[in-house]
Amino acid sequence: MKKSYSVLLACALLCLPVSSATAAQQFSSYEEASKQVTEDGYILFIHPAGWDRYGEKFCKKLLADEGVLDAAGNAALILAPIYQNRTETTNAEAKKIMGPWGYPGDMADISYPALIFYDKNGRQYSSLYGETLMDASGAEVAKLVADRIASKKKQQALLDESAKSTDPAQKARLVFDSTRVSGLEWPNGVKDLLKSIDPEDKLGYRAAMDFGFQIQANESLKDLLKRLDSALENKIITPWQKQRACAVAIGHIRRAYGSMAGGPLITKYAEIMQKLNPNSPLGLSASVVKRDWVNNYRYGQGWSDQIIPSAPIPMLMHDVPITNPGTYKITFKLTTGRDGIKINSLRLMDGESCVASDDTPREVSWGKTQQTYTFTVKTALRKPALEITYGNEPNKRSSWGDITVSAQ
Repeated sequence: MKKSYSVLLACALLCLPVSSATAAQQFSSYEEASKQVTEDGYILFIHPAGWDRYGEKFCKKLLADEGVLDAAGNAALILAPIYQNRTETTNAEAKKIMGPWGYPGDMADISYPALIFYDKNGRQYSSLYGETLMDASGAEVAKLVADRIASKKKQQALLDESAKSTDPAQKARLVFDSTRVSGLEWPNGVKDLLKSIDPEDKLGYRAAMDFGFQIQANESLKDLLKRLDSALENKIITPWQKQRACAVAIGHIRRAYGSMAGGPLITKYAEIMQKLNPNSPLGLSASVVKRDWVNNYRYGQGWSDQIIPSAPIPMLMHDVPITNPGTYKITFKLTTGRDGIKINSLRLMDGESCVASDDTPREVSWGKTQQTYTFTVKTALRKPALEITYGNEPNKRSSWGDITVSAQ
């Protein structure tokens, strides 16, 4: 549904001594407000105009809320309409009120009413809208406003400190930190500033800002996971960027290898995604991913062409009857099919710990229809599982067989 809008423009605190400070004021246009603009810049309260009377009422209520006014400090507040059906008249009205800003640049991406924050030079640095704003009490809105203004000051302080520093590494770090202030957009020209400090990007800050994990054509799973793990270890890349990289990889693994073959890797990176930020949308989705996108490999299934992956992915076989101390023989026996199987490695796991392993590649074929591994277990296992890494080529998986475990 199309939106129509109104704007409330607020200029933040004047940089004056406390004794000469004034209370928040309301103005009718940007031109009037700009005469008193301070380092705190402007705050725009926007609502759909004309048809959405609730939005207008909501903004007027915020304007009258003492807590919101206190949070805005010495702000200049302006209420102005943004219309659904624009005409020459409505455009002229909006321009009269908002001056050079016109309509906020992200109007198509947010819902209204909304609060949009500008610095004194007209840079949009933050916004509040949607449930964050609509579900908040007056006191909560006041806190959000105060937090945004404080964050902007923090961001500017980082840039000011960088400008004073004579150490290039420190200068670059401070500029980069200014892009990570919660709830704020990047400062204007920040990439160019970093380039002037570190032309070859030896510190990696510009690369981290541009980081976007994508699946490359004809890339092997090994190389993909190597890139992903490297990104996860990079302290410069944000948790959100790392979560998105995990999500991209999870989707690719599920599509390319299925929920059974890809299950252990899907589980691994879903748990990493969750740990990075449990309350974010991707963090909250991790449990659903593990529930719906993973089909565990169970003891008794043996192997088949549906289980053997088209890449050497370690697969966990659960419910393995190895719990007590002792010596166990694990036998792979070919029963039918054209290709047999290749086993790159076999590991006995107890949860995430490896109890015993054999990394010598073996092959089960019609020339040798079975292979037996012998593992010694010294202590009782609580979560026994076999980690099997098959090595079949993608087009050589016509193979069925049994896997048995016997205690000696």
